[in-house]
Amino acid sequence: MKKIIIAIISFCFPCVCLADDHAKGESKGSPSIWVVRHIEVELDNAKDFEAAVAKKTQEYNRKEGADLWATWKVLTGPRTGQYARLFGVSSWADLDKANTTNTINIPRGNEESTHWRENITPLQKTKIAPMEVWMNVPGTEYNNLEEGVPTRYGVIQKWKMKPGMYQKKTTHEVKMSEALAASDLKIRGQVMRFESGGDHMTFGRWIGFNSWEEFGKFREWGSLGKIYDAKHGEGSWIKYLEGWNAIHQDGGKTEVEYLEYLEDLSSMELKK
Repeated sequence: MKKIIIAIISFCFPCVCLADDHAKGESKGSPSIWVVRHIEVELDNAKDFEAAVAKKTQEYNRKEGADLWATWKVLTGPRTGQYARLFGVSSWADLDKANTTNTINIPRGNEESTHWRENITPLQKTKIAPMEVWMNVPGTEYNNLEEGVPTRYGVIQKWKMKPGMYQKKTTHEVKMSEALAASDLKIRGQVMRFESGGDHMTFGRWIGFNSWEEFGKFREWGSLGKIYDAKHGEGSWIKYLEGWNAIHQDGGKTEVEYLEYLEDLSSMELKK
């Protein structure tokens, strides 16, 4: 029987806009820590799984003060056709809160958690989902879009740095984010580091956007260099690339995925 993997990401990079009027008062603030759970589902159960998650989202995650979740569908790469359901918190202390699903170790007595176990877990192949934790790199967040509204699409780019290069990597990414923030591109994003569940040397750059035309302006050949030079001075792009080669692992694996936001399976609605 064919299978798909549902990647439930308790995060979606700040670009998911999980901090808004729905948020619980004490939890308001831009998310900086993200927890990711990967759930495997038989392909024959995928439609029922999506319907069950959508129903659960309407019942538990659209009310004021509710736990906020977002769901994305992977469009490209090895995980094409999989889903990413996610939440984010603004501090490590938020993960200690009781009676919430927005935590690493969800209490079994939680009503929302019980609903998931009874109505959705039976549709999963993997009953206990493997987990990942990501954390934003300070100073790399930027937003050239309307606040509090999720984007229709996103891209995650992952690279591995060499050991001992954290400070140089951070400086490098802050400068790139400054350049993107100063550009005319209608995008938002940030850089994150893999905290748990995988290679700690891995960094991910997330970019959210609303049209492929707009994303194409970012990906157009030579565009990024012009954007970087415009912010940091002529010739700075060449120095950036030289630093990039020194910071990252030789022959290190690079991964890129495009994703689409699924409104019906998410707390936040898209702009009409």
